[in-house]
Amino acid sequence: MITPNKAIPFKDSIIFKMLFILDENFEEMTLLELYKKTKSEFIEIDEFIYSIDTLYVLGKIELNIEQGIIKKC
Repeated sequence: MITPNKAIPFKDSIIFKMLFILDENFEEMTLLELYKKTKSEFIEIDEFIYSIDTLYVLGKIELNIEQGIIKKC
């Protein structure tokens, strides 16, 4: 699910789906707003959460958990 392999094509991997978040034009947005804008690209919310987690670990986004705001780096 996270990375492509023999059973999971690239288009179904989290690595590919992260691009939908990065393609969104925003500097700062709440997680809920971002999910509403991109939810059609994800089958379930867990894919969105995995994508956010991965982008955070890679340093592509900053997350303020207290305010629920996400910022692009």
